[in-house]
Amino acid sequence: MTGIVIVVHTPLGSAMLDCAGHVMGKVGDVAVHDIMADDMPDARTPAVVADILRLGRDGSGVLVLTDLVGATPANIAKRAVLEAQAQGVQCAVLAGLNTPMLLRALTYRGLSLAETREKALAGGVQGVLRVD
Repeated sequence: MTGIVIVVHTPLGSAMLDCAGHVMGKVGDVAVHDIMADDMPDARTPAVVADILRLGRDGSGVLVLTDLVGATPANIAKRAVLEAQAQGVQCAVLAGLNTPMLLRALTYRGLSLAETREKALAGGVQGVLRVD
């Protein structure tokens, strides 16, 4: 099963996971790292790496979801993924986290990492619509 790690600005990660639980019921083991405005990447990256390694130990890979490309949480996610990959864990990162993306990732986490990533990406993109 593809592991899922959320690395976003606080309190988005916890709120997104609560929302997913409201919609889906039990969501299983998902690691959430809500990053504060004054958090330093060097201080937060090791915990993210530890969760990626923990969730990726079965060999199925880990999908890391973050909010804004170039922001501190995304930079932490990218650094953590590089460190985890160096230790042999397959990882992928998606930015632009929204509710449909997370729900798709959770729904399809039984697929391969590549398939889970694509389902989550499609959910994120298709979930943004103009409603008149």
